Amino acid sequence: MRWHRMPTHPLILGLALILGAGACTETKYVERDPVNPPPDPTSGFLGYYDAASKQTTCGNCHISHQADWVSTAHASAWDALPANPPASCAGCHTVNGKGNGITDSAGYLKTQVAAYHDVQCESCHGPGETHANNPDGGTVPLPHIGLGDSAASCAACHSGAHTPYAEEWGQSGHADSVGMDHPATTAGCQGCHEGRAAIMKFNGNHSTRYIDSVGTKTIVCVVCHDPHGSPNEAQLRAPINTPDPTQNLCMQCHLRGTTPSVTYTRGGRGAHASQGPILLGENAGWIPVGFYFDSAGMYSSHGSTANPKLCAGCHVNRITVSDENGFVFQSTGHLFRPIPCVDDTGKPLADNSCDYTSTARNWSSCTNAGCHASATVAANFFNNERNTVKGLVDQLWTDVNGNKTLDAFPTDSGYLAQVYASTPGEFSNANGVSVAEGALFNATMFAEKTLYDHSDGSYGVHNPFYYEALLSASIDAMETQYALPAPRPELQAVMTRALARPGVRYAPPASATRVAADR
Repeated sequence: MRWHRMPTHPLILGLALILGAGACTETKYVERDPVNPPPDPTSGFLGYYDAASKQTTCGNCHISHQADWVSTAHASAWDALPANPPASCAGCHTVNGKGNGITDSAGYLKTQVAAYHDVQCESCHGPGETHANNPDGGTVPLPHIGLGDSAASCAACHSGAHTPYAEEWGQSGHADSVGMDHPATTAGCQGCHEGRAAIMKFNGNHSTRYIDSVGTKTIVCVVCHDPHGSPNEAQLRAPINTPDPTQNLCMQCHLRGTTPSVTYTRGGRGAHASQGPILLGENAGWIPVGFYFDSAGMYSSHGSTANPKLCAGCHVNRITVSDENGFVFQSTGHLFRPIPCVDDTGKPLADNSCDYTSTARNWSSCTNAGCHASATVAANFFNNERNTVKGLVDQLWTDVNGNKTLDAFPTDSGYLAQVYASTPGEFSNANGVSVAEGALFNATMFAEKTLYDHSDGSYGVHNPFYYEALLSASIDAMETQYALPAPRPELQAVMTRALARPGVRYAPPASATRVAADR
């Protein structure tokens, strides 16, 4: 009787022994070795164990990863190609040196067999023969996931005019998260600024085994996308369509510092990453006494079922550009610009300094959703809302000298500058968050970045109704609390409209008495 090496689960093995003992006089094991000889023996790429069933050799042991991976687009990459594809296409749809840093001709590019079809485990991890034959010998082939080496990462295939994911990501804020205001070595910042910690946050706090998930460019592809597969669209580690900010992929980082702390003062840091709660109209900003916003109704179109992908619905959009020579460029949306500036051919640019006009920018994220009839209509809505918000913020605080710090009137102007000149103790946090401190928090949270670097930054677009209503209530609370002159009539009309919308309630205190934030 010949004995074969078994990859069988212990439960199955035990069952086979029991059945064999009860029904036969001789026990036979018919399972094959878990490792086939590599079709390309020089490289050591194993490829499929059974191409017909898409059973990878790696998956014979790594069962859970096999089960997840087989449902991904990577597992059907070969089927997406035409018959007899050129090598330039096959290189990104088969197992070879692309993605793992093998520079010699290897895998499918050397041996054209079905065992190397599709983007399998070894496409990212590299040749697996050594590890498969000696799994306990420290031979685990760990993938490189940092995009600094484009030949040994996702960028090997997800780049170029056909799919410029890496190039667009490299120009986005995600590409240099360490270079933002706090280093990734600060414990409280790591979960959103440092690659390994960010992956762990989405991965149930399990440690990661990537080679270079810490580096200058940290929020790399695998922070948001699980290479092994997931139940979410595009192999995302968390859903993008849930309005729960603690579960939504984008909002798990874009929800920090959204309300003033009990120690908040004029010199304290305001909102830090408030985009998610503002989009949803809940738990964002200082809430004046008597103010209520129906967040459950979610009647802001950008945070409602009219925009089911929420953040990603506007910030990640494909744009196809054809120039005068017929060359097609496919933007992937990984600049994360909802209305990007474009060049003369219409190609999205990383530079965000162009005017907000219907021709200088691409407005397809607005028009493709079916909400705005044209780029001109969308641009007009945007600029009107931006001017409305600026008028409301200026009533609270105009940073006249541009130093991004509230100064007393007449150096700065607005309600807050006047109160700071007459009653500076209102910004001392002596008895909880005062009306002035709360209104300052809201002003910086909703202002343009020229006033506060960590503002929401959407000029009101994330939730126009919430923006207008909370700023209007803040202005009214300041006027009442500190007996300030009423706003000019045209601004008062804007406030009246904002506070009269369905879902908004505001009943200010009857008299000017010091109140604290109700959060």
